Amino acid sequence: MNRTKAFALSALTASMFLAGCGGDINLTPTSIDNSNTTNNGGGTTDTNNCASYEASGTEVRGEKIGADCVYPRSFSTPESPVTSDIRLVELPGGAHIFPNGLYIGENIEATAEVNRDGPTLTIDAGATLAFEDGDAFVRISRGADIIAEGNRNAPITFTSVQELDDQITNPNARGLWGGVVINGFGISNKCDQNDLANCVLQGEGGAGFYGGDDNEDNSGIMRYVLVKYAGYEVSLDNELNGITFYAVGSGTTLEYIQVHNNLDDGIEFFGGAANVKNVVLTGNDDDSLDWADGWQGKIQYILVKHADDRANRAIEADGNSGNNDATPYSNPIIANFTSIGSLTATDGSDESEGVLVREGTRGALYNFVITDARGECLEIDNSATVAAAQAGDLTIENSVIACSENFADTTTQDWFQGVDSNVTLDETASVLASGYVTASEITDGSGAPVTVTPKTDLSSIDPFFDDVDFIGAVSEDDDWTNGWTVGLRD
Repeated sequence: MNRTKAFALSALTASMFLAGCGGDINLTPTSIDNSNTTNNGGGTTDTNNCASYEASGTEVRGEKIGADCVYPRSFSTPESPVTSDIRLVELPGGAHIFPNGLYIGENIEATAEVNRDGPTLTIDAGATLAFEDGDAFVRISRGADIIAEGNRNAPITFTSVQELDDQITNPNARGLWGGVVINGFGISNKCDQNDLANCVLQGEGGAGFYGGDDNEDNSGIMRYVLVKYAGYEVSLDNELNGITFYAVGSGTTLEYIQVHNNLDDGIEFFGGAANVKNVVLTGNDDDSLDWADGWQGKIQYILVKHADDRANRAIEADGNSGNNDATPYSNPIIANFTSIGSLTATDGSDESEGVLVREGTRGALYNFVITDARGECLEIDNSATVAAAQAGDLTIENSVIACSENFADTTTQDWFQGVDSNVTLDETASVLASGYVTASEITDGSGAPVTVTPKTDLSSIDPFFDDVDFIGAVSEDDDWTNGWTVGLRD
């Protein structure tokens, strides 16, 4: 049965369920044990292990069609989100298919009225979630949680139905569905700092409300998670990121995450203090990593690889666009970063660039490798950012740049080369081995060895960080990307 017919049947089944409820749908908590058995009349038992909840005493459940669980449009909408705990189990050979997105928790505007004990979306290792509509996305509202714990052998995948149906023929396909949005109670510098408890901001593209006074907020766990072919343009020049962290707090666990072929940014942080380890961002059309509005988080091991057709920047780092002196400043710490640009990619005036820091952001950057950009590899913009760099509030150390255009201007060059542990090479240097792994011996264009000393005592800066003996995201001794990522070895 093709999936279009499956959606129609599932919608018909749901309408029969809901017709008997009458009036508005009021969701009530139910068990997340998905097992459900019925006798098919022939003496055998069919098991429906699709997610479910109760609406006015009637069970609403996805329909098992072949190996898939197919959910009706009424299962979850932005206006009628799921307010009970639900669980999506692994479906060997199948997927959980949502025509119009998955919305967890109530999207409450008044921060003080949000239920901080909201529902939990649990996703088992190996599960695949697929979305039909372009504007479908996953939204975890404030107070709700996502527990998505995959593993190297069984990652969790968010993708488009078109991939399941083998309809993606373009290796650079993007924007086939929305993406993942997590809304938290963290701090944004767009809010009144004297009244953070009542802070409320609204995300782009219907992403919901976010913000508050708790940078230690916990929105759950994402571990070994892939988000593919997302970034649908919900309106002109308004696309969704692969994963958007709106004021997400440091209590959230984020490890081994990949965003592949997103139409907008790969991941973006709007305020908050979320921390991430082991990130892969491949083929994203706009910026791969973006932050703004007072993000205070940390990242270690982040690998960016641009596609061969188009890309913007590996990092676009912002403070507050309306007020570059707004506090708290964006002030992350990032270590072990590799940016591999594309010499062919072009997107108007922004051509596969490296790192842009602007709009008053602060930060500390260590063990960076930036190479193969079509545009400049490093740029500081806006007077507030230059002032932060000159004051030592924005730093880059123990890093190497190897591009045809290393710096946007002399101010940026002086900032980078004023640190003894930084090394400037050109595009003829060899800084990588095996495509994305940092070379154990870096050489210049003549083949002469070049020493780039890594920052080895990162844990002394913050215990979040591992102490390492290499620069860049991936060392020859430990390819942590192996076995679960896509798009790196093509």
